Amino acid sequence: MAVTGLANLAVKVADLEAACAWYRAAGAAVSDPVEWENGRRADAQLGVLSLTLFTHAIYEDACALPDETFLHPALFVDDLDAELARHIVLWGPRTVQGTFGTRRIAFVEAPGGMRLEFMEQVEPPPG
Repeated sequence: MAVTGLANLAVKVADLEAACAWYRAAGAAVSDPVEWENGRRADAQLGVLSLTLFTHAIYEDACALPDETFLHPALFVDDLDAELARHIVLWGPRTVQGTFGTRRIAFVEAPGGMRLEFMEQVEPPPG
């Protein structure tokens, strides 16, 4: 039971198109925004930094969030259930799908008013 990697940093933005344009101007490769879960999202790759920009956090019904904020780091784990047994779960676990493949995810609250997303890759991305 261990964290095996960092998938991305998640950021909530009020204007997804403006945020995508800003990161493109900064030199990032940015995916086109797509509908996902309860909002929209886009991925930005800026050098070694992977960001996922969201208009609405998937767990937003479980905690109050401002319109724009750093949401959480998304961390890969080798055993999601074992990791969650060590924490109080804020949201999840749940299976989600997208361009990233299929993952089981859950969120916990960490000190400093921050959340952590733990995720286990179930199926690889398509193709």
